[in-house]
Amino acid sequence: MSAEKSYFDKIAERGQLVIISGPSGVGKSTVITNYIAEHPNACKCVSVTTRPPRPDEEDGEDHYFVTHEEFEQLIRSQQLLEYVYRGQTGYGTPKKAVENLRSAGRNVILDIDVIGATKIRTICPDATLIFIMPPSWTELENRLRAGNNTEAQIQNLLETAQEDVLCAGQYDYILVNDTVEKTVRRLGQIIHGNRYSRNSMKTFLESYIESEIKPQSDLADEILAINQG
Repeated sequence: MSAEKSYFDKIAERGQLVIISGPSGVGKSTVITNYIAEHPNACKCVSVTTRPPRPDEEDGEDHYFVTHEEFEQLIRSQQLLEYVYRGQTGYGTPKKAVENLRSAGRNVILDIDVIGATKIRTICPDATLIFIMPPSWTELENRLRAGNNTEAQIQNLLETAQEDVLCAGQYDYILVNDTVEKTVRRLGQIIHGNRYSRNSMKTFLESYIESEIKPQSDLADEILAINQG
C-alpha cells in the first residue's frame, strides 16, 4: 500500500458552524450544554456585550465587555456575524473568534434567534441551521409558566414562539425536544453526519484535485477551470 498522501490530513479538518434556534423555553441551552459536555471538540463562542460585567464574570471568559461606542464600531466594520439589541443592551457574535475556532478544528455551536440565524446563513453559507421545537404547545406553555414570568410575559413569549415556528422551514434540520437525552443524541448524529458533507470536505477535495487530477479531456479541463473560478 502506498504512503498516505498529505491531503488526507485535510479531511474535515475545519470545524463546523452549527446554529441552534427555537422558542424561549424549548430547552436550547440545556441541549447545547449537555452536548458540549459530551463532545470536547465542540464549543460555544464568547459573545460581545455592552452590559457591565457581573461580580462573578470575567472579560473574555463569560463575554467580551465593550462600550456602546465600541459595539457600534464592530457593527460598522462588519466584525460581528450577527447582533441584537435587547432594550439598550447590545449582544453580538464576533466573526474573528468563530473563524479562529473553526480553523483550529473546533465545532462552534451558537444559540441564535431566527433573525440572527438568517444573517449568519448569508455570511456563512456553510453553516448548519437546526431548529428545536417543543413536543407540544401545551408543554411549551407549561415550561414558561414554571419560570418566573408574568402572564403578560408568557403571552408575549408564546406569540414570539408562534412566529419562530413559522420560520422553522428555513432550517436544515428540525428536532423535537421530547427529552434532552434523545435530542442531544440526535444533534450528535447531525453533526457527525455533516463531518463528511461537501462543505466540511471542501479543503480536502481541493487538495486532492490539485494533487491527483490531471485533465485528459476538454470537458474535464473546463470543469476544473469552473471549480477554480
